[in-house]
Amino acid sequence: MALNKAAILSANDKKMIEVQVPEWGGVVAIRVMTGTERDKFESEFVGGSKSVEMVRAKLVAKCLCDENGERLFSEADIPQLGEKSAAVLDRLFSECMKLNRFTKDDVEEMAKNS
Repeated sequence: MALNKAAILSANDKKMIEVQVPEWGGVVAIRVMTGTERDKFESEFVGGSKSVEMVRAKLVAKCLCDENGERLFSEADIPQLGEKSAAVLDRLFSECMKLNRFTKDDVEEMAKNS
């Protein structure tokens, strides 16, 4: 039997993972973005003249969360987060990319299915 609207909207589909960050002294949680968050994030970088400034901090800020899946960082916090270690941000960025299916293979697969 097909799912109904209520079942779809109430389903908990927001996966979270934990990532060790020894440089920060512990573990952080990363969550899947909502569809709306991902669309907004992608729209910031569409087109040749768009800047990729702070792309790592922007994605990491959208994905770092507390144990309830609530974002830890607001848009206003992104410049401060961007001042953290490039190595740490890059590692977390890579995890966010994988979790949110931003990998090259995933993008190619989506293009084939559209």
